[in-house]
This record gives sequence, structure tokens and C-alpha cells, in this order.
Amino acid sequence: MKLSIIIVSWNSEDFLVPCLTSIFNKNPDFDYEVILVDNASTDNSINLVKKQFEKVKIVENKENIGFTRANNRGIGISKGEYILLLNPDTVIVEKDLFKKWIAFMDEHPQAGASGCKLIYPDGAHQIGDAGYRPSLTTVFYWAFFLSRFFEFQGLFVNYRKLNHPIEVDWVCGADFLVRRSILDKTGLMNEDIFMYADDIEWGCRIRAHGYKVFYLPQMSIIHLQGGSANKREDIGSFSGLWLRNIRLLYTYYNKGKPVFLYDVIMSTGFLLRTCFYYCLYLISKRKDAKIKAKKMFRYFKFSASNTMD
Repeated sequence: MKLSIIIVSWNSEDFLVPCLTSIFNKNPDFDYEVILVDNASTDNSINLVKKQFEKVKIVENKENIGFTRANNRGIGISKGEYILLLNPDTVIVEKDLFKKWIAFMDEHPQAGASGCKLIYPDGAHQIGDAGYRPSLTTVFYWAFFLSRFFEFQGLFVNYRKLNHPIEVDWVCGADFLVRRSILDKTGLMNEDIFMYADDIEWGCRIRAHGYKVFYLPQMSIIHLQGGSANKREDIGSFSGLWLRNIRLLYTYYNKGKPVFLYDVIMSTGFLLRTCFYYCLYLISKRKDAKIKAKKMFRYFKFSASNTMD
């Protein structure tokens, strides 16, 4: 089998049917399997899948074991030459996407992993779909928008004119494609990380073992960001888990480097974005700009609080 698609779900009733429908409709002639690993959902999502998608293999966990453990469990029963971790809140929009994606990997045997460009339903780029290892340099380029307007390697890839494959350190776990043959050397996902920034750690680890990780902006997938997480009050209202994990990765990869300076740069970046989105809201009265301003301000407060430690 060429490809195994693993979807980890937790109360994803609103997303699974559109996601699975798009997978089968857009990729009719390709050798793949779909494995759904459910983390003890309490909604009707599993019943819906059982009724509408007979080809989907379902693994039902008795408790929410987390994103990394659930994916590793799916990998353990998968058969594909390649393994795609795909979020349930994604929608495949390009016909024969898997065929084109796998063709790229076959043509680049040095590639250990890759990810597509993630977009919102309106086609706008979703920042955070790929990037580089946390360091003072990458954080600085992101914080002061240098990776937005120039081809600097910031924490996140968001250069506006990017339309060709590039090497990165990590790709988003919402569409993380990995070559099975490397796993004996690199290992599976880090189960010490329950969720968030696990993709950064895995991508950087794959790179550390000598394999390349590619970001493919010429291919795109719709990502309805935060699908299951938004249903959890502690995560949806921002628990700081994502930022805490990135900060831990920074300390791991940059031993001896000042964490205080990292916190100051991150805080500055979020404060600048808070001001930008709030000014945009005042000018345009766009509700989404106001929401983003509030979100960036929460991020700012969390990052700034670290400087007081």
C-alpha cells in the first residue's frame, strides 16, 4: 500500500464527514487506507463514520490519550509506504492531491517528511503551517515581520511570494506526511508531548537524523483551525500549552542561550501584532481583526509573564 492516512479525532462530529468525503471524492484512483483513531469522543462522530464510510478503519480508545499517542497507535497498525497525519478539521480541495504529493516524495528520496500549504476557506494562507527550529534568530525574524516581506527563515513560514518547494525544519501536524522507512531511525512522535508543538519537535528530530523536510506551497489544504480544541474550554480559551511547549523546545535546542531574551522578543512580536490588528479593526470594523487582536494580546500577556520568572 502506498499511503496510510491517520486521523485522530475527539468530538469532531462537525468536521469528520466533510473531511472524509473530500478525501474519497478528490482521490478516487490511488492506493491508500484511512485509519480513524478516536480519543473517547462523546458525540455522534463515530456512528456517523460507521454508517457513511465503510472503508475507514476505526480505532476506539477508552480515554483521551492525546494527539501523539493516538497517532503512534494509528501508525502501529498502518501499512502504507508513506504515512499522512491529517486533522479531522481539514478539507482536501485539489483533485488527485495524494498522487501529486507522493510523486514529489518519490522523486526526492532524501525527503523524510513534507507538508502542504494550509489555507482558510477564503483561500488566505494560514500562518503556522511550517517553519524553522526555535532560536533567537528565527524568533526575531518572525517578531519584526522580516520573514513576512523577505525570504528570512523565521519561526513560521509566511513569505508572501512563496510558490515553490523549500526546505524547512518542521511542518504542521495537521498535514504531516512522513516516509515510513525512516521511522526505525528517527522514532515516532514524542509521547511526552500531549498536544501542540509536537510537530515542531518531530520535524526537527527528523532533520537532526539527516533527512530533509519540505514545505510544498504549490499544493494546498483547507484547515478549519482548532476544530476539536475549540470545544475544550481550557484549550479553546487559550491555556498557553502551545507557547509553553515552544518555549521548552527553545531551551532544549539552545542550551546556554538566554531564555529571557527569547521571552522579550516573543512578547514584542505579539504586542506588535496586537496593535496591528486593533488598528485594522478601528479602521475597517472587521470582527475577525478584533478577535485576532484579543488573541495576540493573550499571547503577549503569557509571553510577558515569563520574563518575570
